[in-house]
Amino acid sequence: MVDNYDIALAGLLHDIGKVVQRTGQPIRSSLKDQKSIFCKYNGRYFGYKHALYTVQFIEDNLKFVIDEKYLKASAKHHVPETKLEKIIAEADRLSAGMDRRDEINGVQQNKKYYINTRLYSIFQNINIGKENKKGNYYYKLVPLNISDEIFPVKETEDKIQTKDSKKEYANLLECIERDLKNEVGVDKYLNTKEGKEKVYNKIYSILEKYTTFIPSSTINYPDISLFDHLKTTSAIAVCLNEYYSSEEKSDNKFLLLEGDVSGIQNFIFQVAEGKEIKKYVAKTLRGRSIYINTLIDFMSKYIVKELGFTISNILYCGGGKFQLLLPNTKKVKNKIEKIDTEIQKFLYKNYKTKIGLVMSYVEINEEGVKNYSDSIVRLQEKQVKNKNQKFLKIIKLEKDEFFIQDKKLKNPCIYCHVNEANKEGNICNECSTHIQLGEKMVKDRIKYIVYDFDNSIRKSDVKVSFGFMGQVCFFEELNDNDIDFLIENVNGTGNFGKLKLVGNTVPQKNKSVASFNDIALLAEGDKKIAVLKMDIDNLGTIFSTGFKDENKSISRISTLSRMIDLFFCGYINRICEDMFKIYVEKNDGQTMELDNLHYINYSGGDDLLVIGPWDSIIELSMEIREKLSKFACLNPNVTISGGIYITDSKTPIRISLEKSENYLDAAKSYKYKDSIYVLGKDFRWKNDLNSIEKVMEDGKKYSIYLSEGLLSRGLAYSIMVGSKNIKRKGTLDFDLIPEIAYLISRNVQNNEIKNEMLAKLITPDIKDSEIESIKYPLMIALMKTRNVKED
Repeated sequence: MVDNYDIALAGLLHDIGKVVQRTGQPIRSSLKDQKSIFCKYNGRYFGYKHALYTVQFIEDNLKFVIDEKYLKASAKHHVPETKLEKIIAEADRLSAGMDRRDEINGVQQNKKYYINTRLYSIFQNINIGKENKKGNYYYKLVPLNISDEIFPVKETEDKIQTKDSKKEYANLLECIERDLKNEVGVDKYLNTKEGKEKVYNKIYSILEKYTTFIPSSTINYPDISLFDHLKTTSAIAVCLNEYYSSEEKSDNKFLLLEGDVSGIQNFIFQVAEGKEIKKYVAKTLRGRSIYINTLIDFMSKYIVKELGFTISNILYCGGGKFQLLLPNTKKVKNKIEKIDTEIQKFLYKNYKTKIGLVMSYVEINEEGVKNYSDSIVRLQEKQVKNKNQKFLKIIKLEKDEFFIQDKKLKNPCIYCHVNEANKEGNICNECSTHIQLGEKMVKDRIKYIVYDFDNSIRKSDVKVSFGFMGQVCFFEELNDNDIDFLIENVNGTGNFGKLKLVGNTVPQKNKSVASFNDIALLAEGDKKIAVLKMDIDNLGTIFSTGFKDENKSISRISTLSRMIDLFFCGYINRICEDMFKIYVEKNDGQTMELDNLHYINYSGGDDLLVIGPWDSIIELSMEIREKLSKFACLNPNVTISGGIYITDSKTPIRISLEKSENYLDAAKSYKYKDSIYVLGKDFRWKNDLNSIEKVMEDGKKYSIYLSEGLLSRGLAYSIMVGSKNIKRKGTLDFDLIPEIAYLISRNVQNNEIKNEMLAKLITPDIKDSEIESIKYPLMIALMKTRNVKED
């Protein structure tokens, strides 16, 4: 049987020649005579010449890592002969989601301009029923990062120059080859399984960094990332290799498996908040959130490693779940059952029923891979059924013990009240780890995350143990780029490793995570905090029906998932940083010794939870919505909603979370969605008489009037109360309108402001009046000027 990692590497590299070809450099003379071996001949000339460039790339950079038969399997996917070569060819076809019959004998349809073709944004073709007057948006040829470079730009009539394209491709190729030399090295040919794992993971990481914004195909609609095509081809090839080797017969060659962690919200936010531990609440919350993400990441990697597959088989990991593509064999199914039992036992031993894992899989055929969206829908339906009996396996194992209450603790941990405290203090080992994670996993501190399945690492800055299954180690600095299974590089702060995007913006005071009391002090006026919960609207519909039937391939859906993750896990940090810079400029550098405004408790998948000063949180929600809209090419089919709960910093965080969750639900109950619920109402984002954008603009204006004494707080309060009472039981109280007009006419001395307010409120047609909505900007103004003293 062919080793899975060998064939996985052949799949991962099969189209890397496209990068070399697009630099414009000629094929090496020694390879020109090999066209008949690697390229398809149509009777007149050879097509698919990128296959020759794949050979050249491997020979130049990886000749001691991949031997000749796998080199041929990688490069001969358009003219396969051997069983091995046919597996890569089949995987390539399934990844692309089509039979490639629309290609013309392997020749680029737009041959003259293929070097200039850019990766189009995956978002612009999403359609769930809203008219989209789109233009073509494409990405620049840049490495994966979290700067403004990742935003697509609109195509213009100005043609991209071929010389510029060649130069940009040459720069990316140079970076790939440099990193391969530094991290993999031509002298690291390793025959051991562990050696192959490390080499594969390093090559995977380098390709992800430099090929994410390169188009896979320039023949068909170029919205699939080259990296996602390479990755999914590799995953499919491994599955086919394992399936064919089993000699089992089935119409369904693949399994699509999902693991979904339950109890996340309760686990994170059920934190004791007594006076003794108040200052550690922020760290504990963040640490628990990081722990959950670490748990999910660890489990997905543990499963594929135990099954003998690669990290490419992890199609998605985030938002509390992971999805894996696996071969449909009895051996794999039996191992899945065994691994599931191991994980269930570990979770039950440590958390009882507070955290659970629901794993389900569906069998899919080739059509299920090509039409990947429909396969996800089938999988979700099965997950819903299994979630209703998520502890059934543990009940069978534990029997009556499952229903017996826990024994009373002798010395309960003062943080969780669940575990026994250690001998050194009043805290359990787990909560101690959470506090360390919350303290250290902040910007520029933890740079590396290492997955160690052998429990061989002895020293690290923070360590999360998963018993006999292994551990995850966190490092502020790391010199060894060959340590254990996989190294992740947090937000590009390290010098090597797979890029790990983490929303790790957290306000610090004296190099320690600031408390919620500290954060509240940065609010303008009323010293309150706010909790913001947001997520993308109709995401399930987007994945299931957002693309045309012929455009639901596994590589296309993979591209969409990673782009969403790029925004919520990575770019969210940039938004927070930019807003803090504006705050500093506005306040002449007076920040109460904090280095940021916003505390990202969680941001990943398609949702986020952020805590910050109340006024800044509202502005942050608007900025996130604005940036996501641009990131999604202004497509009205991709929208986001949010809920904001404004509260005192002393309010137990679990209550604040529950409120923000309810407010998010209220925003999504709004007929349009695409809204924000705050101040007791759901608002559209903009372009509406009652939009949050207008509320904030008017609120700022009224706060200036209050600060400058042009409007009294008493009058503002009276108008606000009148506005609240104007409509009762569905009908307007018209008697209040002349009362409000009288108050304004008598108490506002500035004629310009008086006339402006009267014009807004007292209109010929009541439909044009802002008398019902003026209470909201007045609330903002009164909160912003809470400390203003009137003469």
